[in-house]
Amino acid sequence: MFMLKGVLLLLLGIQGCAFSQVVPANPVRFQVNKLSAFQIFIAFEKVSASCNYLVISAKSKFVNIQPTQGKIYQRGDQLGNAKVIQFSSDTIIEPRAVRANTLYYFAVYSSQLVAGKIQYQFIKPLFIEVLTSGLTPRDYYESVSISAPNFLKTLSETTNSHTVLPYSAYKNTLLTNLEIQDTISGKSFVECVYSGERKVFTYSFDWTSVGYSREHTFAHSWMPSHPADNPPLAEYSDLHNLYPTNLDKANTVRNNFPLGEVTGTVLYSYLEGRLGYSGSQIVYEPRFSHKGNAARALLYMIIAYNGINNHSWMLPPFQNQEVLKKWHFQDPPDNYEISRQEYIYSLQGNRNPFIDHPEYVCYIDFTSMMKINHPCSAQLHEISLEAIEIRQSMDHIKFISRDIITKLHLFDLAGNEITMFYPNEYTFEFNKESLISGVYLVHILVDEVQYNRLIII
Repeated sequence: MFMLKGVLLLLLGIQGCAFSQVVPANPVRFQVNKLSAFQIFIAFEKVSASCNYLVISAKSKFVNIQPTQGKIYQRGDQLGNAKVIQFSSDTIIEPRAVRANTLYYFAVYSSQLVAGKIQYQFIKPLFIEVLTSGLTPRDYYESVSISAPNFLKTLSETTNSHTVLPYSAYKNTLLTNLEIQDTISGKSFVECVYSGERKVFTYSFDWTSVGYSREHTFAHSWMPSHPADNPPLAEYSDLHNLYPTNLDKANTVRNNFPLGEVTGTVLYSYLEGRLGYSGSQIVYEPRFSHKGNAARALLYMIIAYNGINNHSWMLPPFQNQEVLKKWHFQDPPDNYEISRQEYIYSLQGNRNPFIDHPEYVCYIDFTSMMKINHPCSAQLHEISLEAIEIRQSMDHIKFISRDIITKLHLFDLAGNEITMFYPNEYTFEFNKESLISGVYLVHILVDEVQYNRLIII
């Protein structure tokens, strides 16, 4: 029986524990070594007599988080409103799937084997709060000017200059550190960006066993350099263009069809993704929360590689440009996409300009790669999607809803809060004279549903 218990403890990662009658005090000191839009790295002091440390995390103030004496926790287990991110002798906190502009709360409990059972120290657990950053382009676009005649050329040169990683690098970088998330009982999951499926797996990730693939949003066959994988070219392995998808039920179904909105016969659907007719054309429509991401990935590839090796990049004639621009503004960059932008920047050294400067799409015809002189102001100022309509005049912004608007929250693209309102009306208008010119993200709460919109002042 003792041997069986020892084997169980070994498997659960507490093999370093010594039997004791006392649970040591909790750590009292820590140091934040790395903190960005995509990474948290915190070291805390080691308590010499401690067996293991239970580390939990939440994105709101802790509620009912006291661990249960005798219970051995695994990564992903729920504890009150928090989740276990590790239970080990490690004194480093490095959570997975970190998101930008997010306040994270951590609590650390020492543990020890007392009379053969894990016991936790409840007195003064170590509490840590950290806020991740947002977009940090700094002077990346210093040489780019919308008003300059060489706007497109300069934007392409700025965006294209980057470190080329092999196609195989995607798994151990973006997938492992940003896409894979924790679920219960020490298991993990990866999410199909097209359908919303959450594929749960145990231990290490393997493409074949999980049935997933790296989807080229800008299809490989569309690339002017096709075939770009033998020998491998930069555009084939560019992380800005790669996302995880279910191979059989999403990636293979999308194939190299254009992205669009299915308005006619549905040919195939799986969860939130579907293939079908838009007029006489077959298109693939991803879930709403990925539409803006997909649009920005497509437009990025064109601006990043146009002119490289004498290839002219542009949208193929069957890919509707207006649909992509519409998605771009209806589904603006969220904290996940901002984290992804900053992480790829740390690896490749280049950025997707349409995340940092959403207004740039208004000045580019992506079917001819010509600069256009009138921005898509009407498209921005009168976006209508089900419940919300936004109108701008010279000095006011008006929000019109079919249901009561309970909250308006305005941010800049770095994630800084600008202002907040509680209208409790169907129509709300505020003066924008106090706002400097730029692009803003507004969260609009209507009937307990949050809508995210970009507005340009």
